[in-house]
Amino acid sequence: MTTASSAIRPRGAWLVVAVWSVPALLSAFSQYLYDEAVGTAAMVRALIWDATPWLVWVIVTPAILARAAQPGTLRGRKLLGHLVFAVAIAVGFGAISGALGQLVRSRPGRTLAASIQMAIADWLPLNPMVYAGVLATGIAIDAGRRRRAAELGRAQLETQLAYAQLSALRAQLQPHFLFNTLNAAVALARAGDTEATARVLVLLGELLRQLLRRDAPQEVPLREELALLETYLEIQRVRLGDRLQVSWDIADEVRDALVPQLVLQPLVENALQHGIARRTRAGRLDIAAMRRGDQLRLTVSDDGPGVAPSFSFDLATGVGLRNTRERLHRLYGDRGDLGLATVGERTTAAIELPIHTGATARREAHDG
Repeated sequence: MTTASSAIRPRGAWLVVAVWSVPALLSAFSQYLYDEAVGTAAMVRALIWDATPWLVWVIVTPAILARAAQPGTLRGRKLLGHLVFAVAIAVGFGAISGALGQLVRSRPGRTLAASIQMAIADWLPLNPMVYAGVLATGIAIDAGRRRRAAELGRAQLETQLAYAQLSALRAQLQPHFLFNTLNAAVALARAGDTEATARVLVLLGELLRQLLRRDAPQEVPLREELALLETYLEIQRVRLGDRLQVSWDIADEVRDALVPQLVLQPLVENALQHGIARRTRAGRLDIAAMRRGDQLRLTVSDDGPGVAPSFSFDLATGVGLRNTRERLHRLYGDRGDLGLATVGERTTAAIELPIHTGATARREAHDG
């Protein structure tokens, strides 16, 4: 268990020395002023006599802080132990002070035992109060450490929960996407187009290799997401032929920006399934990425029949769009969102998220 005394070790024993140097020097200076008033001033003697005993507190402070960090430190036998320890420190402090006073000052007729006894009596009222102050400080330090540890534990649990939820959302997207692709291969096989079926299966194998990596991060550079999307669209071209036309408008400055893996594929799949695939003539798919201030905007547009005016993500039955929107909210809070709207003859799904790169993410993690 981490104690309050161990909490001060990284900062070194110099912290304890510095703290106790203050009363030690003040005590020595006070004695020096008194001696100067009676004509016997000597700073070295004052330092030896009045400053040296405070070394006792330098030695015992770590032990007091360790006791302060123990559960129930102010109850029962532990409280009695504090009282005994405080008195022992007071006796030790007074004994050292009396012995040094007898050593550095000429006191005819006073024995060493008498000097020690008098010093103990002089210092006995103060030292237990000093002990109580050190003990209270130790209890406060330990309470702060426990509070920080609890807050860190809660933050770690929240992070683990968020990561688990994000992983679950992505895990739902992967089979949803793969099953739809397999259905395309099955449809081609039933139509007797063996060459197209083989091409789809080869492309599907490449997608599987990329998607089922165990070390796949939540975020990938946009260029990687676009490469994955191009493979997926090549599969769809095999299935739809000339009915699918794709236009790309990707700003070079955002190609290294990080985006959630599989963030565009559900949008494209939705456009194909509910837009272009329902048309008898060729349909056009426009995919764009651009920077707007400190935000990245990704859009997928199609010229299909559009969405119903009553469309709601909360009521949507499909996995892709709903999960994509939830992932954006969990990853970026209010700065991440997905919108879907039809204007004229074009339906556009638009993603907004904070623009950041791998270097930016590492720098933010370092600064945090």
